[in-house]
Amino acid sequence: RYEDDCVEIENADELFVALDLTPPEADGIILSQIGNKIFQLLRNDSEFLLILQKAFGTKGESKQPYLRCFGNNLDRVVTTGKTLSKTLALLAEEEDQSYFLQTLGTKGLRHCITSVADIAEALEWLYGKEDELFLDLIGWDFIMRFIHSMETLGVVLKHLEKSDEGAALEKIGWPRVLDCIQTPADLAYAFSGLIEENVHTLIEQLDAGKLQQLIPVRQELTRISRRYLSEGNAHYLKERYDQLLGGVMH
Repeated sequence: RYEDDCVEIENADELFVALDLTPPEADGIILSQIGNKIFQLLRNDSEFLLILQKAFGTKGESKQPYLRCFGNNLDRVVTTGKTLSKTLALLAEEEDQSYFLQTLGTKGLRHCITSVADIAEALEWLYGKEDELFLDLIGWDFIMRFIHSMETLGVVLKHLEKSDEGAALEKIGWPRVLDCIQTPADLAYAFSGLIEENVHTLIEQLDAGKLQQLIPVRQELTRISRRYLSEGNAHYLKERYDQLLGGVMH
């Protein structure tokens, strides 16, 4: 019901039309009458997104009243990485994103994610500290299932604030970070992608075996240092290389 009109809505398309024919201020009134009966109208991801795009306009208004219709069962209509990222893109308020992520929870979010691309696309649309919330909810143990090189780890890390990078690396654990660095290309990617402080910590983690694997000849040490490292970190890498491999490599 809205003002003097009363109609029966039987599916997503009819709900879309009802929202389209009434002013934006009517959206909350209409949805409050539907409430948790929303699942009688919307049964899948595409229908959920259809109404999400329409409800409460496109100028940054909060869409939380729509999300609340689903209660704790958002995972019934948000089941893929594409739906996850599209929803985050349509939620212009940080509070809406926080409500959405926390309502889906760890189980719902993990169900949506099948690749590192799903994680990166979600991170692309998150505001403020919501990226930290998202990563904490899905967990680094889960994230690392999709990461097998420094390049793929970098796809996730590049979306974080630089001040949060060190904390993320500590949560992952340096042994697992080192597992991602298997080739000279991985090492170059790490040196060029991480902030200087974390590059220093990485060099500190490189033992003799890892150094020999990644920098088999001294000429390569010079090339990598000149191309990817600050003067301070280049000096530290050379110092560590000489200390650990000085009597072995020439």
